[in-house]
Order: sequence, then structure tokens, then C-alpha cells
Amino acid sequence: TMILSFGGLLLLVGAGSAAVQTIGARGQLMCGDKPIDNTEVKLWATHTFPRPDSQLAVVKTNSQGRFNVSGIESSIFTLSPEVRIYHRCNNKGILSIPNLCQRKVTYKIPDTYIAKSGTVQKWYEMGTMNMEAKQKGEGGHCVDNPVRTVG
Repeated sequence: TMILSFGGLLLLVGAGSAAVQTIGARGQLMCGDKPIDNTEVKLWATHTFPRPDSQLAVVKTNSQGRFNVSGIESSIFTLSPEVRIYHRCNNKGILSIPNLCQRKVTYKIPDTYIAKSGTVQKWYEMGTMNMEAKQKGEGGHCVDNPVRTVG
């Protein structure tokens, strides 16, 4: 019973120390010299297996290609946030037929932008980004996986 009690105490301590964490990012998306409007920008908290990643927020860029995305999560672990951008800029398909899928680019947000409060304290400024060139680690996005949402 000593081991069970100690385990129960750890569980209680862990459950009691979950902290509210808030993160926010903003920027502007361009395709060459034209703003990318009505494009999805998602904020995710990545987790280790077996816990699936959680989508904190989704916004669409405005007519100038600008976005502000922020989210909140309560966790005993420090968030590992990232911004995922889904766009069709310079999306060449086979034989130059525009691809039906979107390009997906992921940016990790440094821990220093996570606030231990219910509001964004320091925005991660992504600046103006030209999405024409292929980014390192870029992938495609066609359909959501119903088993494990990969965003």
C-alpha cells in the first residue's frame, strides 16, 4: 500500500499543477508580390505518442494576407506549439496542371513566446513571408486522416 499511496500522491500533484498556457503568432503571407487571402493558418500543440496533437486555433488570412492566430491549453507539460500554413502559391502539379492538394509549411514557435496566463503576452512575429519557394520540410495536404489528425 505504500507504493500505491505514493503513486496516488504523484497523480494528485501532477493533476494539481496543470498550467494555463497561451501562445500567439501573426504575420503576412505573400505569393510573390500578391497577398495570399482566405488561406488557413492553424495553431497546434504537438504532443508525444500516444497523445494526439491538439489544434488550438484556425484562422484565415484577410485580403492583405495578414493573420493573427492564438490559442490556449491547460497542461502539466510545456506546450510545443507550431503554426501550420496551408496554401496553393506556386503549387505546380504534374505537367504544370495546378495541384488539387495544398502545400503545407510548418513553423515551430520558441518556448519564450508561451505565456502562463489566459492572454497572449508576447506575439511571435512571423513577418511578411513569400510562400513561392519550397520550404525545408514542406509537405502536401490533401485529406485529413480520421484516425489521427495530422493537420
